[in-house]
Amino acid sequence: MRRNCAAFLLGLFLWLMFVSTAWTQNGYTWQLGAQMPEGRQELATGALNGKMYVLGGYEPGANSTATVQVYNPTTDTWTFAHDLPYPVNHNAAAVAGGKLYSFGAGAGETFVYDPNSDSWSGRASSHYVHSFTAAVGVIDDKIYVAGGTGTPSQRELEVYDPVANTWTIKAPMSVHRNHTAGGVIDGKFYVVGGRIMDSTNALEMYDPQTNTWFTRAPMPTPRSGIAAAVVNNELWVFGGEDVPELALHAEVEVYNPVSNSWRQEPDMTLARHGIWASVIGNKIYIPGGGAGASAISPTRTNQIFTPTQGTHLGNISTRAFVQTEDNVMIGGFIVQGTTPKRVIIRAIGPELSQYGVPNPLADPTLELHDGNGALIASNDNWQTTIIGGIITHDQVQDIQNSGHVPGDPSESAIIANLPAGSYTAIVRGVSSTTGVALVEVYDLSPDVDSILGNISTRSFVQTGDNVMIGGFIVQGTTPKNVIIRAIGPELSQYGVPNPLADPTLELHDGNGALIASNDNWQTTIIGGIITQDQVQDIQNSGRAPGDPSESAIIANLPPGNYTAIVRGVNNTTGVALVEAYDLH
Repeated sequence: MRRNCAAFLLGLFLWLMFVSTAWTQNGYTWQLGAQMPEGRQELATGALNGKMYVLGGYEPGANSTATVQVYNPTTDTWTFAHDLPYPVNHNAAAVAGGKLYSFGAGAGETFVYDPNSDSWSGRASSHYVHSFTAAVGVIDDKIYVAGGTGTPSQRELEVYDPVANTWTIKAPMSVHRNHTAGGVIDGKFYVVGGRIMDSTNALEMYDPQTNTWFTRAPMPTPRSGIAAAVVNNELWVFGGEDVPELALHAEVEVYNPVSNSWRQEPDMTLARHGIWASVIGNKIYIPGGGAGASAISPTRTNQIFTPTQGTHLGNISTRAFVQTEDNVMIGGFIVQGTTPKRVIIRAIGPELSQYGVPNPLADPTLELHDGNGALIASNDNWQTTIIGGIITHDQVQDIQNSGHVPGDPSESAIIANLPAGSYTAIVRGVSSTTGVALVEVYDLSPDVDSILGNISTRSFVQTGDNVMIGGFIVQGTTPKNVIIRAIGPELSQYGVPNPLADPTLELHDGNGALIASNDNWQTTIIGGIITQDQVQDIQNSGRAPGDPSESAIIANLPPGNYTAIVRGVNNTTGVALVEAYDLH
């Protein structure tokens, strides 16, 4: 039976190679804007009316300052606004309701800036000072401030309501921290990094609806004195320092809340700590900062980062019911570009139960095959590396450091540096056990000339909770035109037994909302993001399904997370393929 399985897998590999030829350039840029008039570190910033305001901080000579420097990105020039009421350092700032607020210093005073009169006025003081750089976020024009010194435990969270001019104490974090940073994604407040004595990599998420904190995947690099910004519903963390090690950091690490995972982006041009970040348009601005670890060494630099200029598909994840023999789960992906791509591939089972998924696969195994069908790596239980093929040394520490460590010892993972080509990950249950599993591929290297692309997963589609669910992410700053397909009948020509006779397709956004659907690609279902007949566009795409019963959707998708669900008409079952292709 394994020989028959290998035969149709090879056919599928060749087919994937044939249909997967598109390539998108993954780009990003660091640049240096006009220098600040005066060097600063341990500062705060806020973006107001298209300009960045730099509030206080240490100036050269280790003196606190009350000056406010203002950067105009359009003209690449600096001016000064009215000074703060008194000199500050390690302070905080936020923009809410179209106004700029300063806090986190002195005795907890809060000030609001009026750009029309170029003046500051006092508001209600916070219960605690939240100095030495607290984490800040804004939800529904209310300011959330967490951690910092001048609080009972450096875990405290307060919320400022500018309309009522009141501060309210909320549930504290689980981790004590100052020199931290935060951001808001989909109405949730994320706090990352910081220190008491040693730096931390802890990430926590606060849900204001329930007044509850949740622990999330830790940041790969422990550090404090960082800057954070939210772009494309992801938390970007920059620079910082590790005080005990006297280490200055330039790393840029990005957290995706949907996959609860981190990836690395290109380092800052210049390593800095004691920094703050502001977002204007599609750019992140990081002014000044200290140039020496554990030292007051303010700089005038103005580092500007444009995240992922090119838009591409990334981070593949498919959930399905894994059976045996011909009905295991097979995930296909393409590495496109000129340099090898470092990825982690995971087979997840037991930890699905915590998300309410019934009948998870108790002990998933993982195989990685190249475009010729050759087995190049395998794993059963991520804490035990299987040496062989492209795996030449123990991977446990690398997996732990990746930010994508599986949540259960029975789950499997492989880290691989893959040259351009087609690859397939196969998930089975140990001793032919069955159950629901997740196969995932995450990008660990943001190389400009190498990307993950063209996603394809094959599995046995059942009913109810055991349909096939394929997830993908559109990464970048502009919409991406893609075609998503649900393939069944044409699999028979590649030797796949029991293909799904009539697959239907749904496309959901990151909030779970249904945004498009199809049953039989030659009949367009108008609704959601589909506003016109798509049959001609599908034919012109070069990706038209080979059977009229198969389904397809063309969509111009903004950056974000998406899920494609494949079912059989009238609860029929069978083997199907869910795919997402970049149409440029």
